[in-house]
Amino acid sequence: MFSEVIELIDIISKVDENGFEINEEIKTEVFANKKSISASEFYESQKLGYKLSVMFEIRVSDFDEHEFILYENKKYKIERTYQKNTEILEIVCSKVV
Repeated sequence: MFSEVIELIDIISKVDENGFEINEEIKTEVFANKKSISASEFYESQKLGYKLSVMFEIRVSDFDEHEFILYENKKYKIERTYQKNTEILEIVCSKVV
């Protein structure tokens, strides 16, 4: 069922030994299904100032409020999530430039 591999990314803020705040990315590899974004959702997002690029279905148990994903060496910001049922979560993302 899940034929693609994506990396879910958490951003963890830490303070280094000099007292400066640094961000560390924690990546978790998961299996996903790539889906098409509906035309209406695509155009509606552009009205709000962002452009949706990709949509995936993943297992609910794999997701823990991640902010970004990495897919085919490109980073995407998670703009919306939707739980389809008790097992499947839909994530819709825009490309990070």
